Amino acid sequence: MNVIEGKKVLVFTAHPDDEVACGGTIAKLTRNNNDVVVVIATNGDKGTHDPSVLPEEISKTRKREMDRAAQILGLDKVIWLGFDDGSLEANRDLLKESVYRTIREEKPHAVITFDPWKRWDPHPDHRTIGFVAVEAAYLSNGCWYYPEHLEDGLQPHDVDEIYLFHSDDPNYSVDIKDTFDVKLKAANAHESQRLQFPTFGEKYLNGLKNQGVSEEDWYKEKFRKVNDSDLTF
Repeated sequence: MNVIEGKKVLVFTAHPDDEVACGGTIAKLTRNNNDVVVVIATNGDKGTHDPSVLPEEISKTRKREMDRAAQILGLDKVIWLGFDDGSLEANRDLLKESVYRTIREEKPHAVITFDPWKRWDPHPDHRTIGFVAVEAAYLSNGCWYYPEHLEDGLQPHDVDEIYLFHSDDPNYSVDIKDTFDVKLKAANAHESQRLQFPTFGEKYLNGLKNQGVSEEDWYKEKFRKVNDSDLTF
């Protein structure tokens, strides 16, 4: 297999900090001179349990935290689609146009996103961005999907590979032993999300333990790889 190198990869997430789930893979991709862009659908404005912190305040905090995480992961750019937390399903049509447009503007080789078919994920934003990003990655090569994009100079684009994280049915695993420390350091940038834990990284690892993930598997990130390809991370 050939290692992906010198390619554009888009990672579609619902919220700032969702990228932690594939943070080791992102770090590997950037180390291999790939241009990785995280596209965040929401502005993180409901990411607090403290009623004294207003939505616009926590949104600004989370954007600063995401900037730090992006720098640690080796990202040159983060794209914010700007929807409010919890609003993706209600704004699905607007979200779809934004995601199709972003794919045609950025022209990625690969798209990474949530597996929308995962059972028991209670957050509707995760499911919605997953469904929309998979659809757009599959159909953005069709000229009559959002033909107004042609008027803006945007051409249909073929996405060669689609990878889904948080999958119940993974068929592809990435060894992240060499980037695990980077993943945790980037996770720790999300200080506002740590709750009662010393760091967000510890909160994340505690979540893995509660899901029954063995410590050995902490060093693997698993995906459902949708397209057949001889390329690998």
